[in-house]
Amino acid sequence: NDTAQTPENKMASATAKSQWIHDVETDFHEKTKDDDTNCYIDVDASRFPLRGKNYLSDRKKFPSEEAAFKLVCSKCFRTDYKLPNAVDSIDSLQKFLDDNSDKEYFIQTWLVPGHFTVVSLYERTLERGKDAVFDRLYDKFRYGDPIFQKERFKFIPEIIDAPWAIKKTVQILSGSIRPVLLSKRLKTSFHNGKNYFEVSVDTGSSYAVGMAASTMVKSFAKIVANLSFLVEGRDEQELPERVIAAHSFSKVDVKSVGIRLLKISSSTSCSSTET
Repeated sequence: NDTAQTPENKMASATAKSQWIHDVETDFHEKTKDDDTNCYIDVDASRFPLRGKNYLSDRKKFPSEEAAFKLVCSKCFRTDYKLPNAVDSIDSLQKFLDDNSDKEYFIQTWLVPGHFTVVSLYERTLERGKDAVFDRLYDKFRYGDPIFQKERFKFIPEIIDAPWAIKKTVQILSGSIRPVLLSKRLKTSFHNGKNYFEVSVDTGSSYAVGMAASTMVKSFAKIVANLSFLVEGRDEQELPERVIAAHSFSKVDVKSVGIRLLKISSSTSCSSTET
């Protein structure tokens, strides 16, 4: 079964009106039917249990409120080199952000063995002021120092459908299928621009994780997985937690959907930190 078949895993189409268009496109697209492949879709954040308002005293978790950012699209690129980060490397993404300078974006990038780069672009749909706790914590994360960013960036994977061996591989990647502070396991860089914040994770920065990631790349076409990202809340002023962004990948053959990127863009538009 994949994600569209269970009522508790509600999914919604991306709400952003603007679309990121690259000069070359492949069959990596938004999911339209249950058995669709080579696709992505926004996922209802309520399927992820997060720390509640009184977590420090009762240790209880509750379904997340709606994610603050909604998926615009995902794209996969293949290069002869490792991209330093997506925005400063992909002209079409820079243009999209410049053309939509009145909006706020979150970008999550995976650097995958084989020089694949998977970029997911999200647009903020949560109006500022509606969740003061989230606003404060997210801004502290976005504008904070590298130590804070590294210690607080949390990733929650959920494998919906995959061969048994791949499920075991995910345990290597995430320390079991539960929330993980990803930056403590993998080299992660944070890039803050005028209207965006990008988190780039290098899955090849750890030998063990790199080997696991290589195995997953070969089997992506058999995997349906939900991914969510958030900032870990650690005191009463930072709780309850809320998902920044979440989406699903369904049976993606990265070799067939990877867009060949021949050169790195020469422009720079952000401040960056690495951990």
